[in-house]
Amino acid sequence: MTRVTKRIAVVVLLVLATLLWTVAGVAIWTNRQMLDTKNWVQTSDALLRDEAIRKALSSALLDRLYQSAPVEEQVRQALPPQLQGLAAPAAAAVRQAASQRVPEILGSDAALAAWEKANEGAHKVLLKILDGDVAAGGQVNLDVEALLRQVADGTGLPAGVVDKLPPQYRQLQILRSDQLKTGQDAVHTLRTLPWILLPLAVVLFGTAIFLSADRRKTVVWCGGCAIFAGVAVLAARRLGGDAVVNSLADAPNIRPAAKATLAIGTSLLTDVAWGSILLGLIVVLGAWLFGPGRWATSARQSAAPVFRDRPAATRVALGFLLLLLVIWGPVPWTRNPIWILVVAVAAFVWLEVLRRRTL
Repeated sequence: MTRVTKRIAVVVLLVLATLLWTVAGVAIWTNRQMLDTKNWVQTSDALLRDEAIRKALSSALLDRLYQSAPVEEQVRQALPPQLQGLAAPAAAAVRQAASQRVPEILGSDAALAAWEKANEGAHKVLLKILDGDVAAGGQVNLDVEALLRQVADGTGLPAGVVDKLPPQYRQLQILRSDQLKTGQDAVHTLRTLPWILLPLAVVLFGTAIFLSADRRKTVVWCGGCAIFAGVAVLAARRLGGDAVVNSLADAPNIRPAAKATLAIGTSLLTDVAWGSILLGLIVVLGAWLFGPGRWATSARQSAAPVFRDRPAATRVALGFLLLLLVIWGPVPWTRNPIWILVVAVAAFVWLEVLRRRTL
């Protein structure tokens, strides 16, 4: 293989590895945020804690109470005969007052607990459907009866108003199992993608380094590819989110809630992206310190006495830095035992090679 051919092969390998690394990041987010019940419940909790989302949800719950339940009739029955003609204005006044009170009610601990329980149940059913454990026609419903009762009790609506709701108004139908054939196939693929794409990307990066005439520089490029992948994911998230929010231009009241939902719902995707960026920066810095540059050479010269006289101290210092990184836990892989072990082993190997090179 000629020098030019090797150079082209290295570039192609780096491009392919970057693409696989990027797709793997999205697949990891899907598995962790969309297909993990614990993370989904935590996400739903964060959604309800957002003020804009609570306002949108409170409006939807009040619509269900007033559109389906005989609120006006119950108000009429509670009024004296001579005042029953004021039932409609009274019901409207109750709703107006309730619209100001409901967001606060939904932010209470009791409402959050009910919301978490409802989302946990719905997500478990969703996973059963996606796994094919529920027959065609099965539904994923979000049970909001507990929230409706708290809204009714907290806003002074007539007692028993929720009991008069038809069953379909006490639940939000999310989907039916017979609508998810494509989704089921996609989920099976997404669950295996990270275990395939990440190792394959690492193999491609390693092959590129092996074929390169300047392996240190190629390691720097590998780190740069990881940084690029993280930035690409952040950019795609931003563009996709803007497109969704802009599509709601005709519904300005929903835009703040939609924007908050997208931000919270893709929070783990942001973590994955920044994790790739941090890992890339570490690789770039580590490879740069081996280089012939003036600053890198000066750094090695400054460290040479410590490397020579106190090798154990350098290992302890590196271990302490890794420990601080784990305690800080800025990105997902710094909280994952497997990734921590891999990075720790790589870091100590890097330290020994750097120490010997410096000496």
